[in-house]
Amino acid sequence: MSALSELEMRILSELEEAGQEDVFTLMVTVMKPVGEVREVEQMCEALTNLVRADLVRMSADRDADLALRELPQDESLMIIAQLPPNLRFQTEGGYWADIRRTSRPLEDTFPYVLGTEAGIAKALEILTDRGYQWWRQGR
Repeated sequence: MSALSELEMRILSELEEAGQEDVFTLMVTVMKPVGEVREVEQMCEALTNLVRADLVRMSADRDADLALRELPQDESLMIIAQLPPNLRFQTEGGYWADIRRTSRPLEDTFPYVLGTEAGIAKALEILTDRGYQWWRQGR
């Protein structure tokens, strides 16, 4: 596995505790979005690299027991590829939103990013080395 980028390390570190997070919350947490298309491209590139490295998988729904259903690598990559044309920046809130979804409060905001066993182990290494949300220190 090649060295992880700064953004890839941030994503993994945020998945360490819960093991999952929706893409939109992750974007606001690991970067400071201002509405530039490059933000979406960077996030998709990082997620693609993490999926290919078997460190994360995507989820687009829940199973009968309401657990997030982890998608295989090829389907995870398809979910990521579908993100760019469907995201719009919300200037009032300062975040990216999926125009295909009209989630109400307390409903899932798909897609989710799920840390694999290897991804969570890597996240622990990163957090041990760099600390919690190191990129926000000194702001």
